[in-house]
Amino acid sequence: MPIDALWARRERVANLLSKVDTSSDLKLGRISQHDRIEISADGGQKSVWVRQILRAEQDGPDRWALVFETEESDVLPEIVNVRNCHLGRIARDHEANIMVAEMMFERPLTRGETLIMEYQLVFPEGHAPKGNNTFARKFRLPVREYVIEVRFDEANLPSRVQQYSVPAGDETPSRRRNLTLDSGGGVHAVALGFGPGVFGIRWEWPNR
Repeated sequence: MPIDALWARRERVANLLSKVDTSSDLKLGRISQHDRIEISADGGQKSVWVRQILRAEQDGPDRWALVFETEESDVLPEIVNVRNCHLGRIARDHEANIMVAEMMFERPLTRGETLIMEYQLVFPEGHAPKGNNTFARKFRLPVREYVIEVRFDEANLPSRVQQYSVPAGDETPSRRRNLTLDSGGGVHAVALGFGPGVFGIRWEWPNR
């Protein structure tokens, strides 16, 4: 399955991917992925913290191809707080609000070697996108463990939160489960042995 296969605006994503090196992608096994999304008081997604554990299935992978798409924002996020990697080339489609970036490893990995990589996507104040009250991760290859957290501002809590998944080839969510907010105004969901497909969390606001 091509990297762009699960994206609705596939042609635009493919165009951006052509501007970076994606040759390492199939050489990397997805061991673990953890996303933490921070929602501001106005309902916008102000930041996304990401932690990935990757394993080299062959000698030589030296980068991760990041694809990020947002909605309802006039700017793309900044990539900050990078750990165990550094930024390479970045390609942006400002009209479609899609970004592709090379996350370069400190050195090429050897077969069987693992890497813990972290980074954060942060929107400027006042530009946090609503994103249709949804955050989802697309997996074109299986991941052993995926953890997704959404943290809401306690001044504005949703009335309903639900996890969902869409296996590759399906058009609508096939599995849904209601989630309960914890005492800090957050929820999380865990997927094991998931993919290819889309896994995410969606929420509804009171009286909206």
